Amino acid sequence: MDSGNDPQANAGYEQERPRRRSRWPWVVGGIAVLLVLILGAGAIAAIVALTANSGTADAAPVTYEEEYVSGEGTNKIAVVPVEGTIASADSTVGGVQSTVTPEGLEAALDQAAGDDAVKGVVLEVNSPGGGVTASDQMHQSIMDFKNATGKPVIVSMGDTAASGGYYISTAADEIVANETTFTGSLGVIVHLTNFSGLADKYGVKEEVIKSGEFKNMGSQFKELTPEEREIFQSIVDESYDEFVDVIVEGRHLPEDRVREIADGRIYSGEQAKALGLVDKFGDLETAAGDARQQAGIGDATVVRYVLPESFSDVLLARLEPQEPEAVQIMKATGLYPTPQLQYLYRPGL
Repeated sequence: MDSGNDPQANAGYEQERPRRRSRWPWVVGGIAVLLVLILGAGAIAAIVALTANSGTADAAPVTYEEEYVSGEGTNKIAVVPVEGTIASADSTVGGVQSTVTPEGLEAALDQAAGDDAVKGVVLEVNSPGGGVTASDQMHQSIMDFKNATGKPVIVSMGDTAASGGYYISTAADEIVANETTFTGSLGVIVHLTNFSGLADKYGVKEEVIKSGEFKNMGSQFKELTPEEREIFQSIVDESYDEFVDVIVEGRHLPEDRVREIADGRIYSGEQAKALGLVDKFGDLETAAGDARQQAGIGDATVVRYVLPESFSDVLLARLEPQEPEAVQIMKATGLYPTPQLQYLYRPGL
C-alpha cells in the first residue's frame, strides 16, 4: 500500500522522524564565531558590505522614509533635518548616512527634486557647524537644488544654527528662527594642539625628516614660528572671505557691514533679526507655511525625511573599527590630533 498520499501514515512518519533541525542554530552560531576568530571583525564587516552590494556596480542610493508631520493634500512640503556637527561622510566600513554630511543632504535634496508632489523644502537646522569644506559643499547643494527645480527652500533654526550651520542657511530663500536661537559665530577657526611643554617635562622628543621648511608646520611638539602662524592665518582669512561672500550674497547685506558683525561672536535670535541675519520668528509650522506660500500652493502635507536603519547598518556600525580612546577624548575636549579648519561654534575653544 502506498502511504505517500495517506495523511495518517505521513503524520506517523513525522512523529517518528528524528528532529534534527534544532541543531542548525548551534551550527550557524559556531561558524559565525569561528569566522570572527579567524578573519577578525574587520573582515566580517567587509564581507557583509560586499554581500549587501553584490550584483551592483555602486552602493544603492540613500532613500529617506516620509514621516507625517501635519497638513493634508496631495502636494507635499519636505522637511529635511540637519542636526549635529557638519562633516564629510566617513570613509570607514558602513559609512555615514546622515543629512549633516554633504552626501546625506544631497541625497535628500535629490529625492525632493525627483518627487513632483514636493513643492518646497524646509531645512531644520540645529547645528554648531563643522568642517569648512563640508559646509561649503552643503551650501552648494542647496543652491544647485534651487536653481535646478525652482522649489523654495526655507530654513527653520532650532536651538543652535551657528557658524557652518549659519553658512549653509544663507543659501535658503528665507530664514526662520526662534527668539532664543543661538546663531552667528560667523568666522573660521583652526585648532592647533601644542604638547611641547609636556613633551619636555617627560623627555618625549619628536624626530622629523622633512623635505621642506614648513612640512611639519602645526606639529603638536613645537611652538609655531611667526612664518608658520602667518601661513595658517592666510588660510583662515581665505575661508573667512568665503563666509563673508555667502552672507553678502544670501542676505543682501553690504560687505563692510557683514565684516563688522562677523567677528565670531554668538547672537541670539532677536539680535540676529535686528542685524538682518534672519528674516522672522517662528517654528517649523511657520517655515512650512512660508514654503507653501512661496511655492504658490494652498493645502499641503508636511513630511519629514527620516533615514531607516537597516540590519546591515547596525551590524556594520558594531563591527566598525573604533578610534583609540585617547583620540576620542581629545576630540571631545576640542583637542584635535591634526589641524582642523572649521566653521564651528564651540564655547571654550
